[in-house]
Amino acid sequence: MKTARFFWTYFKAYKGSFVMVLALIIVATALQAIFPIYLGEAVTDLVQLGVAYQQGADTSSLWTTFSSGMSNLALVFLCISISSLIYMLLMNRVISYSTNEMRKDLFGKLERLTVSFFDRHQDGDILSRFTSDLDNIMQAFNESLIQVMSNIALYIGLLIVMFAHHATLALVTVASTPVAMMLLVLILKMARKYTNIQQAEVGKLNAFMDESISGQKAVIVQGLQEEMIAGFMAQNEKVKRATFKGRIFSGILFPIMNGMSLLNTAIVIFAGSAILLQDTSTSIPVAMGLIVTFVQYSQQYYQPIMQVSANWGSLQLAFTGADRIQEMFEAEEEIRPQEAPVFTQLREGVEIEHVDFAYTAGKPILRDVRISAPKGQMVAVVGPTGSGKTTIMNLINRFYDVNKGSIRFDGRDIREYDLDSLRSRVGIVLQDSVLFHGTIRENICFGLPTASQEMVEAAARATHIHDFIMSLPEGYETIVDDEQNSFSTGQKQLLSIARTLLTDPQVLILDEATSNVDTVTESKIQQAMEAVVAGRTSFVIAHRLKTILNADQIIVLKDGQVIERGNHHELLAQNGFYAELYHNQFVFE
Repeated sequence: MKTARFFWTYFKAYKGSFVMVLALIIVATALQAIFPIYLGEAVTDLVQLGVAYQQGADTSSLWTTFSSGMSNLALVFLCISISSLIYMLLMNRVISYSTNEMRKDLFGKLERLTVSFFDRHQDGDILSRFTSDLDNIMQAFNESLIQVMSNIALYIGLLIVMFAHHATLALVTVASTPVAMMLLVLILKMARKYTNIQQAEVGKLNAFMDESISGQKAVIVQGLQEEMIAGFMAQNEKVKRATFKGRIFSGILFPIMNGMSLLNTAIVIFAGSAILLQDTSTSIPVAMGLIVTFVQYSQQYYQPIMQVSANWGSLQLAFTGADRIQEMFEAEEEIRPQEAPVFTQLREGVEIEHVDFAYTAGKPILRDVRISAPKGQMVAVVGPTGSGKTTIMNLINRFYDVNKGSIRFDGRDIREYDLDSLRSRVGIVLQDSVLFHGTIRENICFGLPTASQEMVEAAARATHIHDFIMSLPEGYETIVDDEQNSFSTGQKQLLSIARTLLTDPQVLILDEATSNVDTVTESKIQQAMEAVVAGRTSFVIAHRLKTILNADQIIVLKDGQVIERGNHHELLAQNGFYAELYHNQFVFE
């Protein structure tokens, strides 16, 4: 029912088309149901015509009756074909439009999800929901749903017409149904189980492929190609086993139902003949016509079951895909307070008050963290790996919300501000620069698309990247993306810093912005960072302590707690953990 409601959410916009499709299906299946009656009558007329011809009687009226019957057969066949063509075209339109809406809504949902969702799910698994899962839904519904709908209608129509035409022969025709249904339910249950496993394993395989492709340089450098192949083969083997078992159970449905159909035909021929021969009120031509009619019905009776069975594997993939897509739709979105005040300008400063936080319950990352950052000051956060530095940055930008305590801008909890306005005023420069496919200009003004060329160039000059850009043949129109090898890591980072500067953030977060570059490039980035942080309240995470020597305040974290605070000289004077970090680092440098 849950899956049905999901599909109806998208199909209900096309109720008119669905009504027309159902009407045409009913017409087509009704005609299919009465087709054997016309065929039986034609056989009866033909036998009577043959008997009359042998007896030398007048056959003109019988020829007229037989010709009329054959015309009826041709007309029924033509109407079935036309009705089927129209409802197939209508259904294809409905499915194409509906899956397009699913894709748009799914991407919209993706943009509203919390960062924690992306931390819990691999990129390849998320991508597979946009590709294989949606493709399975479109393919299954285009090819299978209409078959299922028309065959269910045909099955109901056959039952009605058979019992109305001859109840005794109808009972003989449907006598084997309970056995067929028990087999059907058992096989479909097993097919659903392994189809679910198959899609889950395909998602894991896509995730493995995504990691392998994105990390191929590291694989080549480390010489791990054979290990990656072995990992792929192991995961692919899981997909193969699940697919094989799912296809086995889906595949045996058709031969089993086909066997039941042949058995049923034999039962109808022998049992039906015995019943009609004992009925002295039924003439031989009429009996032969009834036998032909119900032989046709016996074959048609299992046809809907066989067709539904043959298409069930495809529908199972669609149902599984719908479940996986619904998982994304049901995922928690970012909390956005209604009619919240808009954050425009920081007037006093940022306060982190007694903050506790854990990504996983029972595994605390931060404990009673207190940091005060008055407006315009630069606060550096240092500490060993895993101490919680990046977590603090994630909380300031509300990638996550604190478990206890609060983070306040000008005395107001950031959870009370309008989220979009908050993030538009908080700039972040990450350790790994993220560039998008497009021109240099488009990348710099990514956060402010309305920026003029003068504003873009001013940001580039402030971050010491303008001269390099102008040295390129296309200047600011040069195409760049995250994999463009003609740009160094430092140049990409400078472009990222220029993009952040252009948005004129009130609060700035620099997350180890110089950790992936050499000392010469680090000096350029440091100059760019100084231009960005000037006059702004900033939080800087740094492993290289020499980049934060001029910070107004340095916070030392260890095991999620603040163990020291002060400026560089004060902390050296304390001769504590910071002093040890500083001296050890300069010994190696």
